[in-house]
Formats: sequence, structure tokens, C-alpha cells
Amino acid sequence: MSKRYAEDGGEGDQAYLKRQKISFSSNEVTIPPNPSIELEIRSARKLRQVLAFDQDVTQSKKAIQSFKTFLESIASTDDNSAQLSILKEYLEAQKPAEDDESATYLGDLIRTWGLASELNHDSLLSALPAIFALLLKTISNSLDLTEYGLRIGRMLLLKPQQELISRCLTASKTKEFIISPALRLLREIITFDVGTMAKQVFRARDETFKSLARNLRLKYTGDEVEDRRKPSVRTNALRLVLSSLKFLPMEAKRDLLNQREVVAALTRDLKDDPPFMVREILDILKTCVLQDDTLPRDAKTKIVNANSLGRISMLYRYHQFDEEISTDRTLKSVATVAHDFMLLACTSPDIGILNRQAGYYPRGINPDEMPDFGADHTVIDLGLDGIEWMDQFTENVPVRNTILSDFLQDLKPWSSLKQSELILAVLRAAPELVASYFICKKDFSFEPKLTATWIGYSAFIFTSLQLPIPKYFGHQQKYARLPPPTSILLENLLPRALTQKVLTRCLSHANNMITFFVVRLLCVALAKLKNMIRMHHEADTGSSSNWAKAAEKLTAEFCQRCPSIKDVISAFRNMPNTEMMQREATTKLLVLYYEVIPRVALDVKYDVSSTLSEVLLTMDESSKIPQDRIIRSIELENLFQFAHFSPGMRWFTKAGELTISPFMAMLKLSAEAPANFPLLRIRFVLKSVISETQILQSHTSLSALRLFILRLRDLRGSESGQVWEYVDDCVARCASKPIKYIFMLEEFQAEAHESDDEESCVSLVTLVLVEQWPFLAKKVSAEVLEEAAKFLASHIAGSIRIGEDKKVLKLVLKKLSFSTEDKFIQNIFDGARELEVSVPDMEAAPILEPLPVAETSVPSESEKSKVVETYMEDSEARAEDHSALTRWTNKDVDEVIEAGHAAALVRLLSSEHLSVRKEATTNLSKFSAKLKESMFEEKEQIWLLLAEVVETAKKVVDNGPLPNLISAFASSAITVLNDPLHCLYPKINKFLSQGPTWELDKVPLMYKILDEAPSLDDAHYLETAWLLNYMLAGLQTSADMSIFRKRRIFEKLLSLYNNTYLASGLRDKILRILYKASAIEGASTTLITRSSIMTWLQAQIALGGGLPLKVLLERIYDSCDQKRVGVWSKDGAQSIKSEAMKM
Repeated sequence: MSKRYAEDGGEGDQAYLKRQKISFSSNEVTIPPNPSIELEIRSARKLRQVLAFDQDVTQSKKAIQSFKTFLESIASTDDNSAQLSILKEYLEAQKPAEDDESATYLGDLIRTWGLASELNHDSLLSALPAIFALLLKTISNSLDLTEYGLRIGRMLLLKPQQELISRCLTASKTKEFIISPALRLLREIITFDVGTMAKQVFRARDETFKSLARNLRLKYTGDEVEDRRKPSVRTNALRLVLSSLKFLPMEAKRDLLNQREVVAALTRDLKDDPPFMVREILDILKTCVLQDDTLPRDAKTKIVNANSLGRISMLYRYHQFDEEISTDRTLKSVATVAHDFMLLACTSPDIGILNRQAGYYPRGINPDEMPDFGADHTVIDLGLDGIEWMDQFTENVPVRNTILSDFLQDLKPWSSLKQSELILAVLRAAPELVASYFICKKDFSFEPKLTATWIGYSAFIFTSLQLPIPKYFGHQQKYARLPPPTSILLENLLPRALTQKVLTRCLSHANNMITFFVVRLLCVALAKLKNMIRMHHEADTGSSSNWAKAAEKLTAEFCQRCPSIKDVISAFRNMPNTEMMQREATTKLLVLYYEVIPRVALDVKYDVSSTLSEVLLTMDESSKIPQDRIIRSIELENLFQFAHFSPGMRWFTKAGELTISPFMAMLKLSAEAPANFPLLRIRFVLKSVISETQILQSHTSLSALRLFILRLRDLRGSESGQVWEYVDDCVARCASKPIKYIFMLEEFQAEAHESDDEESCVSLVTLVLVEQWPFLAKKVSAEVLEEAAKFLASHIAGSIRIGEDKKVLKLVLKKLSFSTEDKFIQNIFDGARELEVSVPDMEAAPILEPLPVAETSVPSESEKSKVVETYMEDSEARAEDHSALTRWTNKDVDEVIEAGHAAALVRLLSSEHLSVRKEATTNLSKFSAKLKESMFEEKEQIWLLLAEVVETAKKVVDNGPLPNLISAFASSAITVLNDPLHCLYPKINKFLSQGPTWELDKVPLMYKILDEAPSLDDAHYLETAWLLNYMLAGLQTSADMSIFRKRRIFEKLLSLYNNTYLASGLRDKILRILYKASAIEGASTTLITRSSIMTWLQAQIALGGGLPLKVLLERIYDSCDQKRVGVWSKDGAQSIKSEAMKM
């Protein structure tokens, strides 16, 4: 006999069905899809029959499984219009009758859930929240069913259903199959309709968030990576918290972040979470917490603290396999996401834990306070020794960012590049932490050991020394009266681990890499010391010698920590010629020793001539390799600079096997240098030597040295070697016997000019070249002589072009031509007279680019239009929403409050139309009565508010509109009273208890907020922002403007604007109120004549207020009665506008 199947509506046969096996998982209860127990649903009537309440648990489980299959078919089918129609009809039929207040929406399912709770039936207790979650998820994909989803959500948030959800959430830790569906259900309610019911879920957090901290600790315990499709209890709890952070309003989000256990559990097991969950956590925390401008900073620090930073930093070593990133290359790795989050949290002063600091000045000192001896001449000024805190910070540096200071000590920059980048970013954002970090970092020694750890730490220190010096050493706007402590500056130059002994060992180490690291590190330290000394001299005003003494003290202590120049020279001598990079760096270090700390450099005498000879000889060997030649050129440039500091340097004497002198070698190197590699430091040395020897004149506006180098650049032929020697010999003769050639110049001058009083501007080396020409002509070949003649002719022609004495130089050319027998050479010299016109200006001297002209401070029209568009949004009159009169009638009480329908009714009391005002008064009275009889939790306070608004409006509604300021206050107060945790909740309740009606010409709570302490700590600026928002909404008409004028509100706002510690965004709100006032007729004139707004704006612009203030000033002046204002101010207002726009 075949097996019998259950029929619809059958009763007795159910008892003989075999009991079905239920399989549990951490995700949801799954009843095997056995055809023998599933019921096919083809109509809404059938669905009602299936889900009808039945005390038979087996029948209930079969019904839920059938409903689950039906809902899943909607998601899996493309053409699901028929199923959606069935579902919509069923949901519509489940609405309780209006006269039946005890009925519950979807009552059969709720009764089944209650039955499961009474019987402690785990499988059914798990299936009910799972089916509700699936139902909401299905409805959320259809816009037509949104209304039913909201009704389901509100039903589930009623007290009886809250208790059922709480029962599931508090189940035993081992019953994950009960906890997870409840968490998913809450998440679906929160995310439904873009978070419409998120606030209601959080308000009922005593039940909905029960045991949430515990559930966040129930992590996945399997060996493999957690599957996204089978989330653990912790993953479901995390998604609930993250959805709450995403959709909750600011006040509720702040309260959620104050839940210490929940926030701590959020990141406690972060390193064990699956990759997709880690990315989601950090992304939500970044976008919805750190980058939420409405969230106060104290709330953000709850999620970004020492514990959470340490846990997130562990993700740098995240080890779980990430399957998604292997298939999707656009995804960032967990370590990268964590690194981006840490950079944002640790380096942004407004959105993270970074506190504002004073750079190199430690916490607890005032660098502008110094002893004032006055007229008491008996007191001795001890200078830096008289400043008691100057030497106190050698072992401990008090900082303002204590959390970051402790956190950085736990990172390992030598083992992770990202950790090194994070530390450097924090040190760059908070320079006060540099000294503290290196002083406390005592567990690492810089003893030279070529290990990965030593190399990593050396690279980190090298990069940390490259951090910029904060402007004014961290003091605001200008240098302080006292310099920062020397010990702190020294730690920023050479950290404590870099002792003189250790650095000397590194320089003498056998491994070239260690030596190279230390040389580069010392170069950076000396360059930074040079900048610090320059800043000390800039800050030295002359009234006190403290800054100059501090610079001397810093230099002295630096010299005690850095190695002696003898050790650097010894390391340089031991370097082979093949190590070009190291030699270049070491020569640069030697130059810095002479430039920055000459007291150390002059301790040792070092003859650099031999080294110069060796390097110059190797230049020809490396000429075939451009890269090597460039490095050799830089090394030579450094050596020439180094030689310049040596008083015994013989510039014009050939050394060793060199064919030219060092001075000529510099000229040759400059001539051969490419245009994009000008070797400017060699030019500086050349100018210095020339100024001492007077080889070339320096009186013309165009450089004679530049011309000389350009002419030498033409000597590139095969015969140019002897020409270089000829020029070198002439330069040496000129340097050794300048008096002889000065007399020769006077003779040429006397012959060229009639008067001896005129001074000739001619380079002496030109006369030497002419004098030695006959001797050159006797000992060189014709080809060499031709090359030398071209050089000499072009040099003289260029000298004429740059402004040297034309008559003297033409006389020189004439004598050259007469002294030469070769006709071809004579033609070269004779042609030089015409050659002068062909010398390009660009070759005569470098073209100096004009200095950039400072940009005008007058704003452009495009900039002003952007500001005007921003402020015009508030200035436009708000259209009256008359549909609010009827829209509330078919809504539940909580929806009327939450969706803003009640606030819209209150705003209609300020309508221009009498009929609208009366209708709004009547509707508010009706809604108040409905609210009084409802089960709404905050009904008493909101009913009292609406009753007082109605009583107040009745006094004026027949004669005119209720002031917009009053209606704006009342509509904003509804939101406050709906949230008992709002910072203004106590003050508004106290205001409502003062009387049944309100005074219409006063601003509610203005003085309570601005002049009294806040109800909650750190909530003063939140209260102020709320006050400014309703003031902005309440300024609409001339009647509102008269209240502002009568109660001196503008004076209050201008005074508030000047508050130094005003929170960000509040100044912009004040400007918006002023701009909106300027749109009201006559308001601008009142602001000018009653509040002196023009003078105030001028002062604020002078203090750097920016473009919005200029636009506001122009707007107020253009919209006022200019004739009346001109008479009142004696045309002063117009001049104020003109001056302010140019600031």
C-alpha cells in the first residue's frame, strides 16, 4: 500500500506522520525539504490556512517550512509577480481591525512564537525569527511592499515581541542556532527602508541589544576560514552593530559608542574574524564614525583608543586565507585596509585621537613666559640657566598625545614597512612625539650588525630624521619668546641610540653598507641642524640673547654626539674608487661639517689636493658611462666645496699628473655640465675665488663668469687640450700678478679714451690672454692656434655684449690683429668686431624669471557665486506643506512622530493663510487626544508640548500667524522629547513645566543654552548647534526680524562667533543666519545701524575670516538702504566695504 500524504485541512492523519529530523546550524534552522510535509502555496487564502495558529508543534514547523520555501522562490525566480501579489494580499489581510486594539499584526505567527517560548521548543524558537528576517528581506526588494515591512517592524518592536527577541538573544552559548536568527532579524529591521526603524530598535536596546557584548565574543571555532554564507554568532552580531552605526542618527550613535562592553567586544577578536568581515568592520568604522562630521570627537575616541589601536595593528600580521582577493584583484588586502584606517585615525586631529600639540614644546610649559626683572638692576640675567624647565626633559617628555605615545612603542618599524609608515605619519602629524618616542625606545641598540633588523631600524631612523621641522618650532603664528628645550631638539637630530661611540664604530666597520647608512644619516642630521640654527637666528629679536645661546648650546651638544671629522676622513680614505655612491655621500658629509659645525671640522687639517687629483684623473676613465660621470661630477663638486673651506688651498697650482689647475678644472667641469645639471655649488666656489683674485670683473649686470664658461664650452675639438692649458696658464698669471695687468689696463684705457678719469670695466684675464698670445703662436700648430683664436675672439665679442668697455676691447682686438702674421687668424680677430652682434642674450647670462606676483585678495565672481549658492539654500522661503493636514490621519502614532508629520503640523501654525492655521490647530488637538490614548512611550512629554503649542497659538491664530521662531522651536523640540537621551531633554522638560502658554516675543531656551552649564558634560556645543538650527529655521519674515532685534539676538550671535574655542561648523551656522537676515526687507539696514555689522565684519576679515565674510559684507551693503546708511555713517560704510574686499 502506498504512503499517504497530508491533505489541506486534514486533522487525524497528522498524528501518524513520522517525526521529522531537524538539523541545526549556526546560521538558521533548516527543515529538510521533504515533499511529504511541504505544502504548495498558490493563493493568499492558502497561505493564511498554512500559517494559521496551531498548537501542534509539528504542524507549525511544517507551515513555517512551507512559508520559507515560498519566500525563497520569490528571490530565486525572475518573474515573481504572482508570488509577490499573493504575499501582498496576505499581508493586507493580516491587518487588524481598527476597533480591535488588542489584535496584533501577523498574529498567527506571533502566537506560534509565543507558544515556542512557553514550550521551550528550540527548533521552533529558532525558526520564527528566521522566517521574520527572511520575510523582511524579501519585502525590502519590492517598493510596493514597503508599507507592510514598516508595519511588521513596528509590530516586532512592541513590548511582547521585544521579550521574545530577548529570549532568543540570551539563550545558552551552545545554542547558536537560536541566537543567530534573532540577530539577523534585528539587522533586517534596522536596515529596512534605509534605516527608518533603526532609532526604534536602539531605543528598545534593553531588550534588542541584550547580551550583545557576550554574543560578540561567540566567534567561529572551525579550523577553516569562516564561510560568508554560514556566519557565526559573532559575525551576525557584528553586522547588527555595524548596521546600527550606519543608520542611527548622531545622538543614538553616540550613545551606542558609549556602550563600553559592546565597543570593546567589537575589536577584541578582530584578528580571528574572516577577511570579508574585517574589511566591512574597518570600512563602516571609517565612513560612519571617523568621517561623520556630525559626530562629536569624544564619541569617536570611544572606538579609537589604546586597546582598539593595538588590536587593529595586529592585522598587519593577518594570516587567514583570503579567497575573495584571489578572485577580485580590485580588493585591498586586510593589512592594507587596516593601514589606511590607522593612518586616518592617528593623523587626523578632527576625526581621530590626535590632539593638538605645540610641536617641540612639551606639555605643561608656556614658552612666552619669562622672568621680567623690570627696573631691578641688581638681578642677574642667567639666560638659559634661569629657565627652570630648559634641562628637565632628558629622561621623560610630557606630551599631549599620551595614547599615541604609548601605542607607538608597541609597533615594530624594523619588521614591517607599513608599521614604519604609520609611525612616521604619526610623528609628522604630531612632532611632539619624536623626542618622546626615541627617549622611551631603550630596547634597541644601534651597534653595527648587518642584520635585517638593523637595516630596517636604520632605514626608519633615516626617514624619521627627514621629517620637517614644524613652523615656529610648533608655536602658533610666530616664534615664542623662549626657545624649545635643547634635549628635545637633539632627539630630533640624533636620537639617543646614535651615540658618538656607536657612530664611530659604524664609520670604521668593514662592511660598506653600514658605513654608507651612517654617512647618509649624518648628512640628513647636519642639514636639519643647519635649518634649526637658521630658525634660531630668525627668532632672535635682539631683546634677549636666549635664542642665540640656545643655538650655541644645541650645536655644542650635537658635536658631543656626532663623530669627529677625523673619523669621517679616515672612512673616506679607506673607500675604494669603485664605491662612487659612498664617496659622493661622504664628500657631501665633509662639506656639511665645515658649513654647520666648523668647530669640529677645523680640528683636523686635511689636504684635499691629492684627492682632487685622483678624482679628476678618474673622470676620463668613467667618461663612457654617463651615470658614473654624473656621480663623479657630484663628488668633485663636493670636494671643491670642501677645498674652498681650506685656507691653504692652492687653486692655480697643478698637482701630480694633472695638466690643468684645480680652478681650471672647476671651469671645465662647469662648461661640460649639461643644462639640466648646472652644478650650482661649483659656481658658488668659482665666484668666491674670482672675487678674491679679481680675475673677472663683476660690475656688469650680466655675469662675466657665465660668459667665460659658455665660451669654454665651445672648446670640444681634438686640439682643445693645448687651448685649455693656454687659458689655465693665463688665469694663473693673472691671479699671481694682478697689479701688472691693472697697469696694463690703465695704459689701454689712456689710449682708448681721451680722459684718464674714466674707469674701464674689463676683465683682467682678457689682457693676460692678449699678452700671452704671441708666445702661444710660436709653440703650437696652426690648428691649435686657430682654435685658440676663435675662443679669444668670441670671448672678447661676448665681453662687449655684456657691457664691458667697448673702446678698450676693440683696441685689444686691433693689437691682436697687428701682432699676428697669419692672414687667416687676422681675419678671425677682425671679424670679432662684427661677431659682437651675434652673441645670444641667453648665453650672455642666465635669464632670471620674474618673481611671482602675489595673488590679489579680491575674490573672483566664480568664488563668490559658490558661496552665494550655498547660503541661498537657507535664504529661500520654505514652501508650506498643506498635505500634512491629512497625511497623519491614517498613520500610527509612532509613525506620525518619527516621520515628522507632527512637526509639519506645528509649522503650519505660522502659515499666512487663516484657514490653514485654523485647520492645523484643530488637527493638532485631535492628534494630541489620539496620542494621549496611545501606548507610545514618550506620549506624556510630547502631549504636553503639543497642548502648550495649541494654547499659545489660539491667542494669535485668528489675528495672524504664530511667529516662525516659536513654531521652529516647537517642531524641533518634538524630536528632542522623542529621545530621552538627548542632551536638551532636561531643559525642554523644565521649560514646559513653567506654564501652559509661551511668550511670543521671546526666544525659548536661548539664555539657558548660551549662558548656563549644559545638562550633560561636553554637550554645550551640541546644545548651541540645536539652538542655531532652530533660529535659522525661525527667521523668515519681518516679524521674526523684529524679535531678533528686540531681544538682541544678533549681538549674542556676534559675541558667540568670537569664542576662540567654538566648535567647528557653528561659525558657519551664524553666518548663514546673518545671510538669511539680509534677504528680509530692511534687515540689512537694521544690522548696520543697530549692530555695527560692517565694522564687525571688517575686523573679522582682517583677522583672516576668509571669503564667506567678504561675500556677507558685500551682500549686506548691497541690500541695505544705502542712502540712509550713507548719511548715518557719513559714507564710512562704503569705504569699509572697499577696504575689506582688498584685504
